[in-house]
Amino acid sequence: MKKVSGRAWYVLIVCCLISLLGFGLLVNTTGLFFAPLSQEFQVGRGQVSLLVTLQNAASAIALLFVGKLMKSQHLNWLLGGGFAIIGLCLLSLKWAGSLTQFYLVWTVIGFLQAMTVTLSIPVLLSQHFKTGLGTAMGISLGASALGGTIFNPIIALIIKQSGWRTAFLVEGCLLLLLFPLCALIKKPEVSAHTAESSKQTGVTQRQAMRMPAFYALLIAMFALQLVSGSVQHISGYIVTLGLPVMTGASVVSGVMIGACLGKISIGFCLDHWPRKLVLTIFCVLGLLGWAGLLALRAAGLLIAAGLILGLGQGVCLVALPYIIEKEFGQRDYSRILALINFFGAVAMSASVYLNGALFDNTGTYQWGWLINCGAYVISWLLLMGLKNKQQN
Repeated sequence: MKKVSGRAWYVLIVCCLISLLGFGLLVNTTGLFFAPLSQEFQVGRGQVSLLVTLQNAASAIALLFVGKLMKSQHLNWLLGGGFAIIGLCLLSLKWAGSLTQFYLVWTVIGFLQAMTVTLSIPVLLSQHFKTGLGTAMGISLGASALGGTIFNPIIALIIKQSGWRTAFLVEGCLLLLLFPLCALIKKPEVSAHTAESSKQTGVTQRQAMRMPAFYALLIAMFALQLVSGSVQHISGYIVTLGLPVMTGASVVSGVMIGACLGKISIGFCLDHWPRKLVLTIFCVLGLLGWAGLLALRAAGLLIAAGLILGLGQGVCLVALPYIIEKEFGQRDYSRILALINFFGAVAMSASVYLNGALFDNTGTYQWGWLINCGAYVISWLLLMGLKNKQQN
């Protein structure tokens, strides 16, 4: 990253803030509102949690076509405008009088989230970082776990002291800060030689869909997002072992810390080490972490297992977007990434239900954890089969 321009550094900072605030608030704190909203509107938590289902469904649908928008010459304004609408939507919830408003707002948020949060970081970074892309992705996406760690206690405290309406007001104001920051992003500096050579690299989405690598990466993304979705059940699993709720929370905190470290470290390693070695190391970490949850019972060891499986999450969240850019080039990167991410979003949504259904029918989460172990093995085999034509 020695030859990085000033505007590229600015993009990296903005991407870190998008990850910190976008994932930290829109994804990681939503569950904090379930209990107070259930009490406020006198409904079950299932009805309240439907807003997350709508959010995920809208985001998945949007991924089918927003990839083309990411190639716009005015991407900075599209992202800034998207965050402005998201912020205003959250502000409007301060005056919400029914769950219907929540359903509408979170559907809009989910639709915009696909562009502003899911795709923006890898697309922006791939445009500005021709060297050190893995490190830049790792640093930016690592901020998402940090955001969850920071904002969960803050938002929980605001809800406790001032109520959920004030909490939504705070979240809306924080996300509105991303509007001017995104709008100020400038196009990457491109010389005439670089512009000419960039036209000759990469494949179209249609060409990519005729390549075995596309389906290998699609299946790997689907499998590893199944794993990511099951993280929400870890705390409940720890309780079924007869351990305190606080132990479950500590294991989840270990996962989040591990995810932060894993995203940063795998990005750096991809820039400096052979790709297959890096993927092997982190797939093994993911496998060992979930196997540890299966086999271990002591609280300290379970927290350590959570930390290790968190490290393994870097494969899905950093390595796959990085590899997609390396395999298919910049020509249609945003559209290819969006399509593969669509299947990942479907897998994550299904995973939460699948693990719950498995528990309801078997009385244990262990079958779900075995599936996660298998997902890492399958993904590793698929990723090892890639020809790795383009080098760092």
